[in-house]
Amino acid sequence: MNARLIDLLLRLSPRERGLLAVAVLVVLPLAVVLGLLLPLGESRAAAQRELAEAQALQVWVQDRVAEQAQYAAAPAVAPATPIGSSGIEQGLIAAKLRRAVTELGAQAGGVVELRFDEVDFIRLANWMSAAHPGWGYDIESFRFEAVEAPGKVSARLVLKPRRG
Repeated sequence: MNARLIDLLLRLSPRERGLLAVAVLVVLPLAVVLGLLLPLGESRAAAQRELAEAQALQVWVQDRVAEQAQYAAAPAVAPATPIGSSGIEQGLIAAKLRRAVTELGAQAGGVVELRFDEVDFIRLANWMSAAHPGWGYDIESFRFEAVEAPGKVSARLVLKPRRG
């Protein structure tokens, strides 16, 4: 086999042998790098990103479990008397959210419905977190939808009086 290879190379001109050497020494390793090593590196980087995301998610879930355990260990709060739509409106005014309210209405059975066409999500979430325990209401349903403006949402809340 070596004799045939040497014979083949001797029949080639020096220029052809040079081009063949370039192909073997440059193109072939380059093809190996581009065809095998780079895709492997990219898939490894993607796997490392996914691992980091999974670890961050695990930490977040563990934090929520610890938070839930704190809530479960907290003494039970006696149900508060519902503050009514006017009390909720006062809370909205204090949180500077009243202008964002599109609809605030009371229905039969003390149910209160709130609708915001475009409201700052963080401000709404902070108001709900701070006010919810003292409302005397349970959130029966809620819906948040993203709108075009960054950080803004469309929101709808239905609150029903808390039953002891």
